[in-house]
Amino acid sequence: MLHFNLEAPVEMLWFGEFISPEKDWKHLTRRLYEYELMVVTEGELFIADEAREYRVRAGEYLVMSPTPNQHGTQVCRCRFYWLHFRCPALPASVSLPRHGVCVDGENVRRIAELLLASEAEVPRSVRSRYLATQMLLELCRGSAEEQTAPRNALAENIKTFINFHRFSEIRVSDIARELGYHEKYLSAVFHASEGVTLKRYIIERRMDEAKRLLLETDYTVAEVSYYLNFQSPHNFSRFFKQEAGITAGEFRRRGK
Repeated sequence: MLHFNLEAPVEMLWFGEFISPEKDWKHLTRRLYEYELMVVTEGELFIADEAREYRVRAGEYLVMSPTPNQHGTQVCRCRFYWLHFRCPALPASVSLPRHGVCVDGENVRRIAELLLASEAEVPRSVRSRYLATQMLLELCRGSAEEQTAPRNALAENIKTFINFHRFSEIRVSDIARELGYHEKYLSAVFHASEGVTLKRYIIERRMDEAKRLLLETDYTVAEVSYYLNFQSPHNFSRFFKQEAGITAGEFRRRGK
């Protein structure tokens, strides 16, 4: 996964469209000093850096990071747009897999044609920089849509776990251990999906259950505290007043 700061347009160096000769073409070997985006529209591109080899098919893209050894791995027939650019990685505003599918290939092609026309008029103009940035954002948009569904599903699993254990004093580490994820990743996914931290969500669900018990049952405050597995009525009372701004007894009186 690559991370870019696209809050300002990228520094666009060169852009063009390449059509390989009819036979015996293989990507040249060179040092790549900047990022290069390649969007394949026909055929297949076989290319590699010092770490791994890539096979990029029509309808796919590849972003290569600066590398001392960009090179072709075999003869191929292909057609692709290529964009050389520089962009700070931090603070990151978007994330993009190195190799992926162009979800909306027609829109990517439309942006590329506008960029070709812009470069023909005034190379590396402000308009070209914004069009290059728009192309990257279009690829990021498709990638984000693919990632949303599984992340939302994980957030729902987290909420189900919390609801099932709402009478217990659960921690983020308990949920992470049960679902098999790292605590920080779990918290980040939940916050991105729900707009609230996981710790805050746990507290709010416990408060919801405490208020329900106070209003819908005749349990004493002490019994409510034990029902929710607080260590003592004192701990529960302190927790409730800190969250609600009033005591549990006062909340019951106002509600009834």
